Amino acid sequence: MFARVTGCLSVVSLLLLPALVAADEPVLIEPLEFEEEEVDESRVNFSVDGEYRVRSLRIDPIALNSTTVRDIRWTEQRGRLNAAADLPGIITLNAQVDLLDGVLFGDNGRFLGEPSSSTGVSLATKTPNLTRWEIGLMPGGDPLNRQDYGPVLVDTDLAKLNLLYADALLPFGVLRVGRQPLNYGPTITAHDGGRHNRWGVSEHVDAVDRILFGTKLDEILLTVIRGGDHTPNPSMDDGVVWAVFYDFMRQNNPATFDDDLRQVGTNVQWLVSGADWFGLDWRGLQLSATLTHLRNEQFNSRIWATPMQFRTGVNNVDLELQFSHIRGESEEISVGFGALTGRDPRAQDFEAYGGRGVVDVHLGQRVTLTMEANYASGDASPRVTDPITTFSFARDLNVGLLLFEHILAFESARSVAVGIENLSGLDLESFPLTEIQTDGRFTNAFALFPQIYVSLFRNPTHELYTRAGVLTAWSATELGAVDAVQTALNDAGGPIEDNAINYHGGVPARFYGTEGNLQLGYRLRDNFFWTVEGAVLFPGPALHDEHGDAVRSFLVENRFEYLF
Repeated sequence: MFARVTGCLSVVSLLLLPALVAADEPVLIEPLEFEEEEVDESRVNFSVDGEYRVRSLRIDPIALNSTTVRDIRWTEQRGRLNAAADLPGIITLNAQVDLLDGVLFGDNGRFLGEPSSSTGVSLATKTPNLTRWEIGLMPGGDPLNRQDYGPVLVDTDLAKLNLLYADALLPFGVLRVGRQPLNYGPTITAHDGGRHNRWGVSEHVDAVDRILFGTKLDEILLTVIRGGDHTPNPSMDDGVVWAVFYDFMRQNNPATFDDDLRQVGTNVQWLVSGADWFGLDWRGLQLSATLTHLRNEQFNSRIWATPMQFRTGVNNVDLELQFSHIRGESEEISVGFGALTGRDPRAQDFEAYGGRGVVDVHLGQRVTLTMEANYASGDASPRVTDPITTFSFARDLNVGLLLFEHILAFESARSVAVGIENLSGLDLESFPLTEIQTDGRFTNAFALFPQIYVSLFRNPTHELYTRAGVLTAWSATELGAVDAVQTALNDAGGPIEDNAINYHGGVPARFYGTEGNLQLGYRLRDNFFWTVEGAVLFPGPALHDEHGDAVRSFLVENRFEYLF
């Protein structure tokens, strides 16, 4: 059974307590007499940073087996502002806003249509409008034919508020409340939308409405032992950090509690900035473990997750290991798939795994060799009688440039559109088909991705660099890559192998193919980046249609990024 649930299961990678570094006085455990302190509002500090980027892409072709949609090309933009108001040592208010996110260059659409251009004569246009593209039914198409879905223009928003949350520095830790990142940094379960990827860009922010408290356990212990003689170490690079959090995933009707979806969790981290163990130079060690529990009464959902992470550098080697296990049960997924296939909903077991390993070997100051391996468990059966075993990486944890980021995202979106059309007349409490659309996620796959990075020229102001890699990927299931929607619609009973088809209408197979990636970049300080990336995909049997055909696909992207 297919579903994607990892987006709501959080890893609190708690490099998240910047207010703690502002502690000026030792933290005492014994009762204290506090004097009323008059707050000088002139002490409030304001800061703003941001970025603006422009991307021009061409993919030829985006559909490997049809002629209804061949190559696509577009230029889009996005601005991002991060703002903070800080009353040092007391509170901090943080906000993040995206402007013109995914908005296409130009005045697009048809006048008086949906969307409408600003003028009826394109030759006279002087006012770009707010449009982007998505996968939808093309003009004159059959809504039940997946081949008739492709890029269509839609209106979009000028701005989007991603984050708004506040920190309070308490004598014993930090209390953070509001709409905040689900995770800090890039992990397989959630991504904060920052500039962490080596390939491509980040396009989303995984956020949650949360109440979180965090503290440094080692500082509490040392304060108990030493009392007022202890001088706190506010560094977030050393020590044992612990946090507990409560997430409001969904509230819906205020008069009903059964439809609430809540998550509770805890995280502990051990951090070491540097050490000389076994005669080796250790740096940046981070060992993190999280336990989360997701609960909902309406669909009898009880789901546990245990994400773990280990990072460190040893001499000239950097190592990153991640693993997450999801286990539980829920009826929610079967509601939508049961309606699609005419079966009654029922509780389904969850059992999914994901993992990632990256090893960087630095050869001097100019060359880095990388071996990357990624695994996300998959599922070959969309039947509601089978367990859910699909794991999906966070949307912005990119694996390569083309196969997962665009090809499978495009084909899965077409299939989901057909499934939603089949259910559009029903009043359902759950539409799990939307989670079949991968949106570029790495899912149901095992991949090896060796890479090399070379700094061609570098000085304190400028750098010219290149990166190359070869991605090879297989399906994580024995049957191979399966289109859950089309297989469900095609299911006539008997062994699932007799009914399953892939996203291209062919027989499921395990080998996705091989993708070559190349990047050339220029950096001006840390304020301007000009990047050109290219990829070629040699499709394997998992991407073949019913005739055994699939053509090679190419991607070229030019990107400008301005940071301040």
